[in-house]
Amino acid sequence: MERLFELKRNNGIHRLGKLFTTASNTYYYDTGTGKVLQLDKDSSIIMHSLFELVNVNTPEGLLAIEQISISAINDFCQTVLNEHLFRAHKPYRLYTPGHNELLEEQVNNELSQIILELTGRCNLRCGYCIYNEECDLNRDFNSSDMSFEIAKAAVDYAAMHSKDRIAVTFYGGEPLLKFDLLKWVIEYSLKTLKGKKLTFSLTTNLTLVTKEVANYLATVPGLGIVCSLDGPENIQNEYRRYSNGEGSFSKAFRGLELLSDSFSLSENSLSINAVFAPPYSHEKLNEINSFFSGLEFLPANTNINIGYVAEGSLPNASIKRDENQINPVLLDPLWTWLESRALNRSYIRDETNDISSTGIESSLISIEKRFLTDKPQDLYPFNGCCIPGARRLYVNTSGQLYVCERVGFSPSIGNILEGIDFTSLKKHYVEDYSNGSIEQCQDCWAIRLCSVCYAHNYTESQFDSSEKNRKCDFRRRVHLKDLVLYHTMLENCPEKLEFLKDIVIT
Repeated sequence: MERLFELKRNNGIHRLGKLFTTASNTYYYDTGTGKVLQLDKDSSIIMHSLFELVNVNTPEGLLAIEQISISAINDFCQTVLNEHLFRAHKPYRLYTPGHNELLEEQVNNELSQIILELTGRCNLRCGYCIYNEECDLNRDFNSSDMSFEIAKAAVDYAAMHSKDRIAVTFYGGEPLLKFDLLKWVIEYSLKTLKGKKLTFSLTTNLTLVTKEVANYLATVPGLGIVCSLDGPENIQNEYRRYSNGEGSFSKAFRGLELLSDSFSLSENSLSINAVFAPPYSHEKLNEINSFFSGLEFLPANTNINIGYVAEGSLPNASIKRDENQINPVLLDPLWTWLESRALNRSYIRDETNDISSTGIESSLISIEKRFLTDKPQDLYPFNGCCIPGARRLYVNTSGQLYVCERVGFSPSIGNILEGIDFTSLKKHYVEDYSNGSIEQCQDCWAIRLCSVCYAHNYTESQFDSSEKNRKCDFRRRVHLKDLVLYHTMLENCPEKLEFLKDIVIT
């Protein structure tokens, strides 16, 4: 017990775990093991004295609390010993084999996804787009198109550096502006990547979908399409407009109808991505949900996802994320809406076109599939970062290579005609990321839950540690909410979590 209070006095206790409460119980999440323990009354008092009571700093001070007996303290200490709690090693670097000794092997031989930026052009000028001039985290729209030479080289690279499966993804701008190139890449990939498990995907604003386009896409084996549609006409047209200010709903909705009709007899999948933009309210979310729930023409397996506008893409759009904000609805309206529906509905999944079905799953999965061990280990992963250059590879219109389409401004890791620059890859995405993160990570209770990745944490020339670390308090609050929601559901409706057991994380 003295060791724990010494840690408290030296400000070292908070990195070792986190107390959290539901309406019914108090729990302790242990950083070192990933275990979550439900606390009885005595253990709760002891834990609160360690984590929250500023005037209790010694075992003697704990005994001065009238409700606590020596036997209760002894039982607590025995549980701590038996469960190997409060033993999280303090990391000196972030590490996975894939980011270190296996990096070159995986980059050279285990590419999973190659993403082709077919064009920098777009026929819309959505108010919250990350490529608007107001957003400083990404390039602006441009008029560049990918050449057939670059596209061919990208497919050839994928053939040479992947194993038995590979995903080819089309990106923009609006990729359907280069429908001719998209078709050519698909046909070339089907020949060149024959023998591999091959899938295709693209994201489209739907406005350029014709019957010809829809019918062709329905025939492409293993194709998934993400359709950008924010909701009914009044909501869609608020931000998703043409450069002349005209709303895009009518053409986008027609495109969705055409795709749905063509895909109705296809094994290919459609999903919808809706952006929840200001003004924020639960009423607006109900309106969006009612709209999608009423689209009876959508294929049965259509997933509908919703999220906030990207950070920095829309001035004054940030949610008020002040820890002291009293009203949780104002703090995070999308989360509170999703949470209430998750707790009040009979099922999480399988409700037709319900945006809350998929919206809450990632939070539950992060807890169900968390790192869990009996005894603490001394290795800590690269937060939520994938293996750079192996999990995915982004090829821009000129053939420059980047770790991901979501990263924004960031150092290039090579050129598709010349290959990977391992010097740049290792420096920027292994060494600099680890060295620039470790000071914050080594004192963080959520280090093993952390989902922060490379996205929006770089400038064009280097890792931006201050930008990454700025997100830490917010991410900790997110992971705390995930823990609370998961265990609230475990208490009240455990059957809703059964589907998580069947999910495999790859």
